[in-house]
Amino acid sequence: MTFYIAKPRADDIADAIRKRICLQPQDGPCLLLEGVLADEFGVSRTPVRQALQRLAYEGLIAVRTGVGSVVSQMDPAQRGMHFAVHGEVLGLVARLPDAPIPQEVARRLGMISSQDMSHLSTDPDTVYAVFTELNTLMSQLIPDPVIADAHLVSGWRIVRWLLSDMQNGGTTRFEALLGLCHAPVHSAGNGRAAMFRTASDIVLAAAA
Repeated sequence: MTFYIAKPRADDIADAIRKRICLQPQDGPCLLLEGVLADEFGVSRTPVRQALQRLAYEGLIAVRTGVGSVVSQMDPAQRGMHFAVHGEVLGLVARLPDAPIPQEVARRLGMISSQDMSHLSTDPDTVYAVFTELNTLMSQLIPDPVIADAHLVSGWRIVRWLLSDMQNGGTTRFEALLGLCHAPVHSAGNGRAAMFRTASDIVLAAAA
């Protein structure tokens, strides 16, 4: 009997590179080469190229002619704007026609909220996993695909800033963003609008 090992799809490759980008220190340019990544993931260049295109759309990398794909550097001058944009996207969802939270999503949000968060400030991998799950779950609740994608993309920038804080030994906005893990489940019983309104207030307060 022959066993076949499934090769990573473009989405899986994008997930792996995205995590790498979010967790790496912001200490200079980082070049992503298609050939090297194709060898690493054991695939052709096509799914790697598709993954990089997605990451470029999300603003995590920039494609430079004659150079390749370079991880986007984070400009501290834009930090407040990034938080404000994400908060406004959350607020926009709160103004859409309301709807109940599906039980499965509410259950998964409850699992996030019930976790012991006391160790997050020293565990970047767990922070990434928690906020990735939260970001994905909340995007699934947004009925308009354009707004859902905007929420998902702007959320990656918030995750990067949070992890950058940790790498630099800072705790700015950390407590407020931990509240984002608890707020959705506490307001989920009141519907989607209430949940996103609460989340918007937390993120906008962190932008100040």
